[in-house]
Amino acid sequence: MAIVALLISLIPALSWAVPRRSCRPGLAPSGDVWSKGGECVGISEGEYAFNRPELRSVMRKLAAQNADAHDGSCGKRSRAVTVGALMTLTSRDAGGRAVHLLEGVVAAQARANQDKSGCIHPVRVQVGQMGADEQAATSVAKRMSDDVVAVVGMGLSDQRTADAAKVFADRRIPMIGDVITAEGFDKNGSKDDRPDFGGCSDANYKDGVGQGFFYRVAFRNGVQVEQLAQYFKSGRFNFIMTPTTTDDPYTCTTLPLLHRRFGNAQEVRFDPSDGGTVKQSAQRICNSKGAVNVFYAARARDLPRFLQTVADESANGQCQFSNITVASTSDAARMRAQETDPSVESQRWKALNSTTFKEGKVRLVYSTLADPDVLARTRSTAFGQLRKTFTDLGFQATHLDAGWAVNGHDGMFTIAAALNTVSAGQKVTPTQVNTAIGGFARGGRSVAAAGGNITFDNNGNRDDTSPVVVQLCPVKDARSPITHTAQVHPATTRCP
Repeated sequence: MAIVALLISLIPALSWAVPRRSCRPGLAPSGDVWSKGGECVGISEGEYAFNRPELRSVMRKLAAQNADAHDGSCGKRSRAVTVGALMTLTSRDAGGRAVHLLEGVVAAQARANQDKSGCIHPVRVQVGQMGADEQAATSVAKRMSDDVVAVVGMGLSDQRTADAAKVFADRRIPMIGDVITAEGFDKNGSKDDRPDFGGCSDANYKDGVGQGFFYRVAFRNGVQVEQLAQYFKSGRFNFIMTPTTTDDPYTCTTLPLLHRRFGNAQEVRFDPSDGGTVKQSAQRICNSKGAVNVFYAARARDLPRFLQTVADESANGQCQFSNITVASTSDAARMRAQETDPSVESQRWKALNSTTFKEGKVRLVYSTLADPDVLARTRSTAFGQLRKTFTDLGFQATHLDAGWAVNGHDGMFTIAAALNTVSAGQKVTPTQVNTAIGGFARGGRSVAAAGGNITFDNNGNRDDTSPVVVQLCPVKDARSPITHTAQVHPATTRCP
């Protein structure tokens, strides 16, 4: 019996010492993780990192914080609660920012639990990995819904996100989408923007999602396009670069907004599955004379290839434009994030260090979710607190640059603020949390988050402020990974 007991006690240690041949978090079978679509999906409260090396560090920190979050850790009568973080940690559309997003969530958990004067309910975090294509969205949501009182993250602007939202809404569990910006992903289907879903396949989100339990800290694309229109004013766009696919809500709901706001600019279509078509599109735009404005209405994973091709064609004397301004919505901030795919990272860095970009012949202007350079200039106390906690945890400060870490923090920080409206010693229910989130409204309470004092309208969209438009500044030092922005609307600042 002693030998058996010894072997059992060694299982956790052995599970990390031996190479993994399956998705099991240990040597024993588990119903929390499984394989789907060729990758590990399911739930984890740390240290298990779904067999992803890039997640090991943040998941270890999560495990330690979860161990410290228990009944009584915020006071004698405090009762711990579990919040879900449903994510796609391996999506090509997320890239390296998936790690940043999770780091932001963990930083918010740390801030909430370490604030002994304000912490009433210690927060545990359960991470749900949906997979690269969100292929396990509903099954992970169902498993997670047994444990949590609220959910953050919720993946990308994707049909499967809407499906997962229904799972939680049916259980009356509130959700906060951290980086979801597409039209339709709110209570009333973004009707204020008069969206057109005719070009979107399988758009069951057109009538809204979440049944009153879905909120988002990201600015919807309709608001972003309006801010860009105010910046460009009477300027026209020569081209709109857009994918041939119709199954991505981020792009298919944005295109009609652009035509309505900027007129019938010529569409230049490319196939996201064929990088050669991105190059063809860039070459076509290069043949235009004079000052050219291009609206890049696509996922930013192909933006480095596009910008690099324009730079190469210009360097080879194949372009006729005098200058090009590329405008885009918030996904373009990905140009500030180091890529996990070496080939994409090479394209990104070559584009940023090209002569055309450094000399301002090619400019990139985009609306933001949360820009650390803008927040730092405003001397935001809340952002300063996030930055300190972030780096104290050992996370790289540059992981804040693309904005996803800030939004990941703000989603979780909003949930923590809602939790702390429930009295100590009282059991927290999802409907109580939902009621509290709905109370963060204009004229009432707000959440002093890193990206602003957050309030929501009746449909779950942010209404406390509008997104800022920035220009990505030329890189000064090719040896440094640091990038910067300058605000161009509503106020203007200069590149450092």
